[in-house]
Amino acid sequence: MAHIVAGTDGAETSERICDYLRSRLSEDDTVYAVNSLHGGNDEEKVEDGREALGVFEDRLAETCTVETEQNTDASDPAHDLLTLADDLEADEIVIGLSQKRSPAQKVLFGSITQSVLLQTNHPVVGVPIKKSV
Repeated sequence: MAHIVAGTDGAETSERICDYLRSRLSEDDTVYAVNSLHGGNDEEKVEDGREALGVFEDRLAETCTVETEQNTDASDPAHDLLTLADDLEADEIVIGLSQKRSPAQKVLFGSITQSVLLQTNHPVVGVPIKKSV
């Protein structure tokens, strides 16, 4: 029985993470999908987050238990993932690795991936996401 925490920022990320997880899951496993809106609850971002979480329900609910959570309080996505993983004693954290941002952008705006990797004792899997421009 595995507890997997998956962080998503959009439907494309969710699709790729589900592709990775689908063959690995059993009916005893639980996937906790999280969408955190860094920067508040803009209506369009909220709807995009709901759509992203819906992908997990649509693609994985027949295979395992799926729990979803959307944080709209301008929270830090890395903190949300790490807190949930610690609270659940997660077996794994799965995140998308965006290939859209330049190295300079990552330095200026911080990196959720870097924060998660540096601040957790849980195994982390990064799924490459090629964002369309």
